[in-house]
Amino acid sequence: MSDEDRSHLVYQRKPAHLYEATADDKFDVVVPKKAVVLFLIIFTVLFLAQFFYFTGFYSIVLLQESYDPAEFYWWVPLVFLATAFVIVLAWGQIGSRIAAHSIVKYLKRTVSKKRPGPLEIIMGYPMRTKDTFYLEAYPVDLNLGSDFTSKKIFLKRVLEVLFLSMGMSVMISQMVAPYIYEKVATYDPSMYKNMEEMIIDMTIYLGPFTLLILMFVMPVFWIAEDIQAYRINQAQDSVRVGFYLRTGMLSKILSFFGIVLVFNLAQAFAEASVGNSVSADVAFNIYITTAIWFLLIIAMCAAIPFLVSLMYLSYFHQRWVNNVRIKASEFMPLGTLEVEKIPPKANLKYLGHPEMLNEERGFFQKPIGFLVLFALIIAVAIVCIYMAFILGFEGALF
Repeated sequence: MSDEDRSHLVYQRKPAHLYEATADDKFDVVVPKKAVVLFLIIFTVLFLAQFFYFTGFYSIVLLQESYDPAEFYWWVPLVFLATAFVIVLAWGQIGSRIAAHSIVKYLKRTVSKKRPGPLEIIMGYPMRTKDTFYLEAYPVDLNLGSDFTSKKIFLKRVLEVLFLSMGMSVMISQMVAPYIYEKVATYDPSMYKNMEEMIIDMTIYLGPFTLLILMFVMPVFWIAEDIQAYRINQAQDSVRVGFYLRTGMLSKILSFFGIVLVFNLAQAFAEASVGNSVSADVAFNIYITTAIWFLLIIAMCAAIPFLVSLMYLSYFHQRWVNNVRIKASEFMPLGTLEVEKIPPKANLKYLGHPEMLNEERGFFQKPIGFLVLFALIIAVAIVCIYMAFILGFEGALF
Protein backbone atom coordinates (compact mmCIF):
# COMPACT_ATOMS: atom_id res chain seq x y z
CA MET A 1 0.00 0.00 0.00
CA SER A 2 1.42 3.38 -1.00
CA ASP A 3 2.02 6.22 1.45
CA GLU A 4 -0.75 8.15 -0.29
CA ASP A 5 -3.22 5.33 0.36
CA ARG A 6 -2.09 5.06 3.99
CA SER A 7 -2.72 8.77 4.52
CA HIS A 8 -6.43 8.17 4.04
CA LEU A 9 -6.64 5.43 6.66
CA VAL A 10 -8.47 6.15 9.88
CA TYR A 11 -7.16 3.05 11.62
CA GLN A 12 -5.20 0.10 10.27
CA ARG A 13 -5.23 -3.56 11.28
CA LYS A 14 -4.49 -6.71 9.36
CA PRO A 15 -7.44 -8.24 7.50
CA ALA A 16 -9.16 -11.09 9.31
CA HIS A 17 -12.29 -12.78 8.01
CA LEU A 18 -14.22 -9.82 6.58
CA TYR A 19 -13.96 -8.92 2.90
CA GLU A 20 -15.39 -5.89 1.17
CA ALA A 21 -17.03 -7.98 -1.52
CA THR A 22 -19.37 -9.62 1.01
CA ALA A 23 -19.50 -6.93 3.71
CA ASP A 24 -22.76 -5.17 4.60
CA ASP A 25 -22.88 -1.63 5.97
CA LYS A 26 -26.41 -1.99 7.33
CA PHE A 27 -26.99 -2.90 10.97
CA ASP A 28 -29.59 -5.64 11.51
CA VAL A 29 -31.30 -7.10 14.55
CA VAL A 30 -31.63 -10.84 14.01
CA VAL A 31 -34.39 -12.63 15.93
CA PRO A 32 -34.33 -16.39 15.21
CA LYS A 33 -37.68 -18.13 15.54
CA LYS A 34 -36.29 -20.73 17.93
CA ALA A 35 -35.00 -17.96 20.19
CA VAL A 36 -38.40 -16.25 20.16
CA VAL A 37 -40.02 -19.45 21.42
CA LEU A 38 -37.43 -19.77 24.18
CA PHE A 39 -37.78 -16.12 25.22
CA LEU A 40 -41.57 -16.40 25.32
CA ILE A 41 -41.25 -19.44 27.59
CA ILE A 42 -38.89 -17.52 29.90
CA PHE A 43 -41.27 -14.55 30.00
CA THR A 44 -44.25 -16.80 30.70
CA VAL A 45 -42.44 -18.40 33.64
CA LEU A 46 -41.48 -14.98 35.05
CA PHE A 47 -44.98 -13.63 34.48
CA LEU A 48 -46.68 -16.59 36.17
CA ALA A 49 -44.17 -16.38 39.02
CA GLN A 50 -45.51 -12.92 39.83
CA PHE A 51 -48.81 -14.48 40.81
CA PHE A 52 -46.93 -16.39 43.52
CA TYR A 53 -46.33 -13.03 45.19
CA PHE A 54 -49.38 -11.00 44.24
CA THR A 55 -51.88 -13.69 45.24
CA GLY A 56 -50.23 -13.93 48.66
CA PHE A 57 -49.41 -17.62 48.22
CA TYR A 58 -45.85 -16.86 49.38
CA SER A 59 -47.31 -16.34 52.88
CA ILE A 60 -47.98 -20.05 53.18
CA VAL A 61 -44.81 -21.27 51.45
CA LEU A 62 -42.25 -18.86 52.91
CA LEU A 63 -43.82 -17.45 56.08
CA GLN A 64 -46.00 -20.41 57.15
CA GLU A 65 -48.84 -17.97 57.69
CA SER A 66 -52.46 -18.10 56.60
CA TYR A 67 -53.72 -15.32 54.39
CA ASP A 68 -56.93 -13.85 53.06
CA PRO A 69 -56.89 -13.85 49.20
CA ALA A 70 -59.14 -10.80 49.22
CA GLU A 71 -56.31 -8.78 50.77
CA PHE A 72 -53.98 -9.39 47.84
CA TYR A 73 -54.08 -8.07 44.29
CA TRP A 74 -53.86 -10.99 41.84
CA TRP A 75 -54.68 -8.63 38.93
CA VAL A 76 -51.52 -6.51 39.31
CA PRO A 77 -49.41 -8.66 36.87
CA LEU A 78 -52.09 -8.07 34.23
CA VAL A 79 -51.83 -4.31 34.79
CA PHE A 80 -48.05 -4.59 34.50
CA LEU A 81 -48.47 -6.47 31.22
CA ALA A 82 -50.66 -3.70 29.81
CA THR A 83 -48.18 -1.03 30.88
CA ALA A 84 -45.35 -2.87 29.07
CA PHE A 85 -46.77 -1.97 25.66
CA VAL A 86 -46.97 1.72 26.57
CA ILE A 87 -43.39 1.58 27.85
CA VAL A 88 -42.16 0.01 24.61
CA LEU A 89 -43.88 2.75 22.60
CA ALA A 90 -42.35 5.39 24.86
CA TRP A 91 -38.87 3.89 24.38
CA GLY A 92 -39.30 3.52 20.63
CA GLN A 93 -41.05 6.80 19.81
CA ILE A 94 -39.70 9.27 22.38
CA GLY A 95 -36.65 7.82 24.12
CA SER A 96 -34.97 6.69 20.90
CA ARG A 97 -35.53 10.05 19.22
CA ILE A 98 -33.94 11.85 22.17
CA ALA A 99 -31.12 9.28 22.21
CA ALA A 100 -30.42 9.72 18.50
CA HIS A 101 -30.22 13.50 18.88
CA SER A 102 -27.90 13.17 21.90
CA ILE A 103 -25.53 10.72 20.20
CA VAL A 104 -25.29 12.68 16.94
CA LYS A 105 -24.67 15.87 18.93
CA TYR A 106 -21.82 14.22 20.83
CA LEU A 107 -20.26 12.68 17.71
CA LYS A 108 -20.19 16.12 16.12
CA ARG A 109 -18.19 17.29 19.14
CA THR A 110 -15.59 14.63 18.38
CA VAL A 111 -15.17 16.07 14.89
CA SER A 112 -14.89 19.67 16.08
CA LYS A 113 -12.82 18.51 19.11
CA LYS A 114 -15.15 20.28 21.58
CA ARG A 115 -15.51 19.02 25.14
CA PRO A 116 -18.78 17.30 26.09
CA GLY A 117 -21.36 19.13 28.20
CA PRO A 118 -22.16 18.33 31.86
CA LEU A 119 -25.13 16.09 31.00
CA GLU A 120 -23.02 14.13 28.49
CA ILE A 121 -20.34 13.62 31.13
CA ILE A 122 -22.94 12.32 33.61
CA MET A 123 -24.26 9.92 30.97
CA GLY A 124 -20.73 8.58 30.52
CA TYR A 125 -19.59 9.92 27.14
CA PRO A 126 -15.76 10.03 26.83
CA MET A 127 -14.39 13.39 27.94
CA ARG A 128 -11.39 13.25 25.61
CA THR A 129 -12.74 14.27 22.23
CA LYS A 130 -9.28 15.04 20.82
CA ASP A 131 -8.61 11.35 20.22
CA THR A 132 -9.41 9.71 16.89
CA PHE A 133 -13.05 8.69 16.46
CA TYR A 134 -14.38 6.77 13.50
CA LEU A 135 -17.53 4.94 12.42
CA GLU A 136 -17.25 1.23 11.66
CA ALA A 137 -18.31 0.81 8.05
CA TYR A 138 -19.29 -2.86 8.36
CA PRO A 139 -21.15 -3.28 11.67
CA VAL A 140 -21.63 -6.51 13.55
CA ASP A 141 -25.34 -7.31 13.65
CA LEU A 142 -27.18 -7.85 16.93
CA ASN A 143 -28.23 -11.48 17.09
CA LEU A 144 -30.79 -12.22 19.80
CA GLY A 145 -30.33 -15.94 20.09
CA SER A 146 -28.95 -18.15 17.34
CA ASP A 147 -26.32 -19.57 19.74
CA PHE A 148 -25.35 -19.45 23.41
CA THR A 149 -23.16 -16.36 23.02
CA SER A 150 -25.88 -14.29 21.36
CA LYS A 151 -28.47 -15.39 23.95
CA LYS A 152 -26.04 -14.31 26.65
CA ILE A 153 -25.68 -10.88 25.02
CA PHE A 154 -29.45 -10.41 25.06
CA LEU A 155 -29.83 -11.61 28.65
CA LYS A 156 -27.03 -9.23 29.67
CA ARG A 157 -29.06 -6.33 28.27
CA VAL A 158 -32.15 -7.53 30.12
CA LEU A 159 -30.17 -7.56 33.36
CA GLU A 160 -29.00 -4.00 32.66
CA VAL A 161 -32.60 -2.84 32.44
CA LEU A 162 -33.65 -4.91 35.46
CA PHE A 163 -30.87 -3.69 37.75
CA LEU A 164 -31.23 -0.05 36.72
CA SER A 165 -35.00 -0.23 37.21
CA MET A 166 -34.68 -1.91 40.61
CA GLY A 167 -32.04 0.58 41.73
CA MET A 168 -34.31 3.51 40.94
CA SER A 169 -37.36 1.82 42.47
CA VAL A 170 -35.56 1.12 45.75
CA MET A 171 -34.23 4.67 46.04
CA ILE A 172 -37.66 6.22 45.35
CA SER A 173 -39.37 3.81 47.77
CA GLN A 174 -36.88 4.50 50.53
CA MET A 175 -37.50 8.22 50.21
CA VAL A 176 -41.30 7.88 50.33
CA ALA A 177 -41.85 4.97 52.76
CA PRO A 178 -40.94 6.82 55.99
CA TYR A 179 -43.79 9.28 55.37
CA ILE A 180 -46.34 6.48 54.93
CA TYR A 181 -45.19 3.66 57.20
CA GLU A 182 -46.05 5.31 60.53
CA LYS A 183 -49.64 5.97 59.47
CA VAL A 184 -50.05 2.46 58.05
CA ALA A 185 -48.52 0.83 61.14
CA THR A 186 -50.88 2.81 63.38
CA TYR A 187 -53.92 1.96 61.25
CA ASP A 188 -53.12 -1.77 60.83
CA PRO A 189 -50.02 -3.07 62.66
CA SER A 190 -50.37 -6.51 61.06
CA MET A 191 -50.07 -5.22 57.50
CA TYR A 192 -46.24 -5.14 57.51
CA LYS A 193 -43.62 -6.63 59.85
CA ASN A 194 -41.36 -3.63 59.37
CA MET A 195 -40.69 -0.74 57.02
CA GLU A 196 -38.44 -2.89 54.83
CA GLU A 197 -41.37 -5.13 53.90
CA MET A 198 -43.32 -2.04 52.81
CA ILE A 199 -40.34 -0.88 50.73
CA ILE A 200 -40.18 -4.33 49.06
CA ASP A 201 -43.85 -3.92 48.10
CA MET A 202 -43.29 -0.42 46.77
CA THR A 203 -40.19 -1.47 44.83
CA ILE A 204 -42.09 -4.16 42.97
CA TYR A 205 -45.05 -1.88 42.23
CA LEU A 206 -42.80 0.92 40.97
CA GLY A 207 -41.10 -1.28 38.37
CA PRO A 208 -43.10 -0.06 35.33
CA PHE A 209 -42.81 3.56 36.50
CA THR A 210 -39.01 3.43 36.60
CA LEU A 211 -39.01 1.73 33.20
CA LEU A 212 -40.78 4.82 31.88
CA ILE A 213 -37.98 6.96 33.32
CA LEU A 214 -35.42 4.66 31.71
CA MET A 215 -36.69 5.62 28.26
CA PHE A 216 -34.25 8.54 28.63
CA VAL A 217 -31.35 6.19 29.46
CA MET A 218 -31.49 2.71 27.91
CA PRO A 219 -32.03 3.73 24.25
CA VAL A 220 -28.97 6.01 24.58
CA PHE A 221 -26.85 3.17 25.97
CA TRP A 222 -27.93 0.60 23.39
CA ILE A 223 -27.96 2.82 20.30
CA ALA A 224 -24.55 4.26 21.23
CA GLU A 225 -23.27 0.69 21.58
CA ASP A 226 -24.65 -0.64 18.31
CA ILE A 227 -23.86 2.27 15.97
CA GLN A 228 -20.30 1.03 16.52
CA ALA A 229 -18.58 4.39 16.65
CA TYR A 230 -15.09 3.81 18.01
CA ARG A 231 -12.56 5.87 19.90
CA ILE A 232 -8.84 5.14 19.55
CA ASN A 233 -7.61 5.87 23.06
CA GLN A 234 -4.12 6.81 24.22
CA ALA A 235 -3.17 3.13 24.50
CA GLN A 236 -4.14 2.66 20.82
CA ASP A 237 -7.08 0.48 21.83
CA SER A 238 -10.26 0.73 19.80
CA VAL A 239 -13.23 1.11 22.19
CA ARG A 240 -16.90 1.55 21.33
CA VAL A 241 -18.41 4.83 22.50
CA GLY A 242 -21.35 2.84 23.88
CA PHE A 243 -19.01 0.92 26.18
CA TYR A 244 -18.20 4.13 28.04
CA LEU A 245 -21.90 4.86 28.58
CA ARG A 246 -22.74 1.35 29.78
CA THR A 247 -19.88 1.45 32.29
CA GLY A 248 -20.24 5.13 33.20
CA MET A 249 -21.08 6.82 36.47
CA LEU A 250 -24.86 6.84 35.99
CA SER A 251 -25.05 3.15 35.10
CA LYS A 252 -22.79 2.07 37.96
CA ILE A 253 -24.58 4.12 40.61
CA LEU A 254 -28.09 3.03 39.68
CA SER A 255 -27.40 -0.65 39.01
CA PHE A 256 -24.77 -1.66 41.56
CA PHE A 257 -26.11 0.57 44.33
CA GLY A 258 -29.61 -0.70 43.61
CA ILE A 259 -28.58 -4.35 43.97
CA VAL A 260 -26.89 -3.58 47.29
CA LEU A 261 -30.05 -1.84 48.51
CA VAL A 262 -32.23 -4.78 47.46
CA PHE A 263 -29.96 -7.18 49.33
CA ASN A 264 -30.10 -4.98 52.44
CA LEU A 265 -33.89 -4.91 52.18
CA ALA A 266 -34.05 -8.70 51.97
CA GLN A 267 -31.71 -9.01 54.95
CA ALA A 268 -33.65 -6.55 57.11
CA PHE A 269 -36.92 -8.32 56.30
CA ALA A 270 -35.34 -11.70 57.08
CA GLU A 271 -34.19 -10.44 60.47
CA ALA A 272 -37.72 -9.24 61.24
CA SER A 273 -39.18 -12.60 60.17
CA VAL A 274 -36.67 -14.93 61.84
CA GLY A 275 -35.40 -12.79 64.70
CA ASN A 276 -32.00 -11.35 65.40
CA SER A 277 -30.68 -13.75 68.03
CA VAL A 278 -26.96 -14.52 68.07
CA SER A 279 -27.50 -18.30 67.98
CA ALA A 280 -26.04 -20.25 65.05
CA ASP A 281 -29.41 -21.68 63.98
CA VAL A 282 -31.04 -18.26 63.83
CA ALA A 283 -28.09 -16.80 61.93
CA PHE A 284 -28.26 -19.64 59.38
CA ASN A 285 -32.01 -19.13 58.94
CA ILE A 286 -31.44 -15.41 58.37
CA TYR A 287 -28.90 -16.18 55.64
CA ILE A 288 -31.27 -18.59 53.91
CA THR A 289 -34.28 -16.28 54.24
CA THR A 290 -32.23 -13.33 52.95
CA ALA A 291 -31.15 -15.30 49.88
CA ILE A 292 -34.71 -16.47 49.17
CA TRP A 293 -36.20 -12.98 49.44
CA PHE A 294 -33.35 -11.43 47.46
CA LEU A 295 -34.00 -13.83 44.57
CA LEU A 296 -37.77 -13.45 44.98
CA ILE A 297 -37.60 -9.64 44.67
CA ILE A 298 -35.49 -9.94 41.52
CA ALA A 299 -37.87 -12.54 40.05
CA MET A 300 -40.92 -10.38 40.86
CA CYS A 301 -39.36 -7.41 39.05
CA ALA A 302 -37.97 -9.30 36.02
CA ALA A 303 -40.95 -10.09 33.78
CA ILE A 304 -41.73 -6.60 32.44
CA PRO A 305 -38.07 -5.53 31.90
CA PHE A 306 -37.58 -8.80 30.00
CA LEU A 307 -40.61 -8.19 27.78
CA VAL A 308 -39.84 -4.50 27.21
CA SER A 309 -36.23 -5.27 26.23
CA LEU A 310 -37.28 -8.00 23.80
CA MET A 311 -39.99 -5.93 22.11
CA TYR A 312 -37.90 -2.75 21.88
CA LEU A 313 -34.88 -4.50 20.40
CA SER A 314 -37.07 -6.46 17.98
CA TYR A 315 -39.24 -3.63 16.66
CA PHE A 316 -37.49 -0.29 17.12
CA HIS A 317 -33.77 -0.66 17.71
CA GLN A 318 -32.59 -1.48 14.18
CA ARG A 319 -34.27 1.56 12.64
CA TRP A 320 -32.76 4.05 15.07
CA VAL A 321 -29.28 2.56 14.95
CA ASN A 322 -29.20 2.77 11.15
CA ASN A 323 -30.58 6.32 11.20
CA VAL A 324 -27.85 7.47 13.57
CA ARG A 325 -25.17 5.69 11.55
CA ILE A 326 -26.37 7.34 8.33
CA LYS A 327 -26.39 10.79 9.92
CA ALA A 328 -22.98 10.25 11.55
CA SER A 329 -21.49 9.07 8.25
CA GLU A 330 -22.08 12.55 6.82
CA PHE A 331 -19.42 14.10 9.07
CA MET A 332 -17.42 11.24 10.67
CA PRO A 333 -14.57 9.34 9.03
CA LEU A 334 -15.42 5.76 8.08
CA GLY A 335 -13.13 2.85 8.73
CA THR A 336 -13.09 -0.81 9.62
CA LEU A 337 -11.32 -2.97 12.14
CA GLU A 338 -10.78 -5.81 9.69
CA VAL A 339 -10.28 -4.32 6.23
CA GLU A 340 -7.10 -2.35 5.63
CA LYS A 341 -8.33 0.39 3.37
CA ILE A 342 -11.32 2.68 3.73
CA PRO A 343 -14.20 1.23 1.67
CA PRO A 344 -15.06 3.10 -1.54
CA LYS A 345 -18.20 5.15 -1.01
CA ALA A 346 -19.64 3.77 -4.23
CA ASN A 347 -19.84 0.33 -2.58
CA LEU A 348 -21.92 1.57 0.35
CA LYS A 349 -25.69 1.41 0.10
CA TYR A 350 -26.59 3.09 3.39
CA LEU A 351 -23.76 5.16 4.84
CA GLY A 352 -23.45 8.51 3.12
CA HIS A 353 -26.92 8.18 1.57
CA PRO A 354 -29.39 10.52 3.35
CA GLU A 355 -32.18 9.25 1.09
CA MET A 356 -32.00 5.92 2.97
CA LEU A 357 -33.09 7.49 6.28
CA ASN A 358 -36.15 5.73 7.62
CA GLU A 359 -38.47 8.65 8.35
CA GLU A 360 -41.60 6.54 8.52
CA ARG A 361 -44.29 8.46 10.36
CA GLY A 362 -46.78 6.14 12.00
CA PHE A 363 -49.83 7.03 14.02
CA PHE A 364 -47.81 7.94 17.10
CA GLN A 365 -45.73 10.46 15.15
CA LYS A 366 -48.81 12.45 14.20
CA PRO A 367 -49.97 15.21 16.59
CA ILE A 368 -53.04 13.26 17.71
CA GLY A 369 -50.97 10.07 18.09
CA PHE A 370 -48.34 11.85 20.15
CA LEU A 371 -51.06 13.23 22.44
CA VAL A 372 -52.51 9.73 22.83
CA LEU A 373 -49.08 8.30 23.69
CA PHE A 374 -48.38 11.15 26.11
CA ALA A 375 -51.75 10.55 27.80
CA LEU A 376 -50.98 6.82 28.06
CA ILE A 377 -47.59 7.56 29.65
CA ILE A 378 -49.22 9.86 32.20
CA ALA A 379 -51.89 7.24 32.90
CA VAL A 380 -49.28 4.50 33.42
CA ALA A 381 -47.29 6.75 35.76
CA ILE A 382 -50.41 7.57 37.81
CA VAL A 383 -51.46 3.90 38.02
CA CYS A 384 -47.96 2.85 39.17
CA ILE A 385 -47.76 5.60 41.78
CA TYR A 386 -51.27 4.78 42.99
CA MET A 387 -50.48 1.08 43.36
CA ALA A 388 -47.17 1.78 45.10
CA PHE A 389 -48.17 4.51 47.51
CA ILE A 390 -51.96 4.51 47.91
CA LEU A 391 -53.49 1.12 47.04
CA GLY A 392 -54.09 -0.70 50.29
CA PHE A 393 -53.24 2.36 52.38
CA GLU A 394 -56.40 4.41 51.82
CA GLY A 395 -57.78 3.70 55.23
CA ALA A 396 -54.57 4.77 56.96
CA LEU A 397 -53.88 7.82 54.80
CA PHE A 398 -57.35 9.22 54.33
